[in-house]
Amino acid sequence: MNKRISDASCEMLGTFFATLAHATRMRIFCALQLGAKTVTEIANDAGISITNASQHLRLMRDRGAVLAEKRAQSVYYRIADPCFMEAAVLISKALSQSYRRSAEQTSARPRQGTRSLLQPT
Repeated sequence: MNKRISDASCEMLGTFFATLAHATRMRIFCALQLGAKTVTEIANDAGISITNASQHLRLMRDRGAVLAEKRAQSVYYRIADPCFMEAAVLISKALSQSYRRSAEQTSARPRQGTRSLLQPT
């Protein structure tokens, strides 16, 4: 990657990533990956109370991660931009690959002072 991210963009990214850094907000974000949902649906998918979901969604909306749309008596939330989910998928893929490489390197490295359970004593 040859493009440099500006300082201002780094600040925006920091705020955005901080928004999703909370495990509950990330579960909410992932619950929305297939489309808009009500607070009740999101709470059920994320395994949290409706009140808790509403509080997190308010912060996520204020920081630009999700959008809210009132339809009749219900408010539906959706991810503000499909690129956000694409980025999350890319990061998830990169993390999985990194963890797999790390595990392969750890298992390939002989351990000092330990014996295999399969070796006779």
